[in-house]
Amino acid sequence: MGLMGLMGCSSEEERLPALASIEVRGFVAGFEEAYGANGAHGATRAWSPPGGYSLFDEADKSIGIAFTQDGKEPKMGSFFKSSGKWRTSLEEITADTYYLYGYVPYNPGVKFSIAVRNDAHANYSSGAKVTLQNVPAVMSGDLCVVIGAKDGTDAETVTGLRSGDFSYSAQAIYGSGDAGNYVFLLFDHLYAALRIKMKVHADYDALRTIKLKSLRMKTQAGETTSTTKADILVDLKGTEGESPIQSITYTPRGGAITEPLEFWSSRNGETLTTEFSNYVGHFMPQDITTLILTSVYDVYDKKGNLIRQGCMATNTMELSELFTGQKTTRRGCRYTINMTIRPTYLYMLSEPDLNDPTVTIE
Repeated sequence: MGLMGLMGCSSEEERLPALASIEVRGFVAGFEEAYGANGAHGATRAWSPPGGYSLFDEADKSIGIAFTQDGKEPKMGSFFKSSGKWRTSLEEITADTYYLYGYVPYNPGVKFSIAVRNDAHANYSSGAKVTLQNVPAVMSGDLCVVIGAKDGTDAETVTGLRSGDFSYSAQAIYGSGDAGNYVFLLFDHLYAALRIKMKVHADYDALRTIKLKSLRMKTQAGETTSTTKADILVDLKGTEGESPIQSITYTPRGGAITEPLEFWSSRNGETLTTEFSNYVGHFMPQDITTLILTSVYDVYDKKGNLIRQGCMATNTMELSELFTGQKTTRRGCRYTINMTIRPTYLYMLSEPDLNDPTVTIE
């Protein structure tokens, strides 16, 4: 869920012009937690009031947004950060009431469109259908949809913010200073998350240094490999504090994933230690039963000499074997896997064993 402050312009008193100043903060509902191998399955996620949301840790991500009004064409644009300041690409936003729909993180390769629902006498004040086309099946960002909006009195204060209410009242700005329009947004997750907690075994760490370069993933529904892209249709209905999401439809797009899709990378490599480091990727969750993770890393001796470059370890993880009571992944659920890099034969070390370690699930 996100919080945004929109600043007006004294020379255009009734507009939020292109490149107007914006203050952005994000708040997101917690994931349902699921822990792999040595952990327990989390409790079912329930709707929490906006005050209970946690700070969105991807607050710098651009946001695709639509300003809508009944009987009028939507005004489509985005909020983005440039030169350390938030901006908006939207123009011609006059002082009035709007219904805001959108998603985060904004991706120029994704086609974002919006339409009224199919109900009789449907209009944007009572909900909308949000369509995202050509969405990557695996992403680094936490893909979310707007499920509520409200105008506030400042960057910290809002009254009546709740899910299912998309109304926002833009006010005219007079004079100069910090006064402005502030819009608070609530988000909900569209994808599931895989959190990898990775470390090096202590005995191996005494002999070698591992630098992680890349984490890549592909997914399967049974024996069928997922496609590289997906189209997503979210049906949103205006409600009184309940989740407005009526349905989410994921439609495969593009060819099957042949090479795993990267969701994390480090050009110089991130040194792993005997303590867990966290890495998170997000993926299209519909009917997914299997997660296939490829780790890419370099091996150094303790004098800093590169011994082996581009080691690749692939781990295939069947959901039903790792998480209690789950056969397929669910949106808004975060799956945590603990992994350790160790030599092939820990107690019978030879030089090839040191330089060709494996990644094991704990």
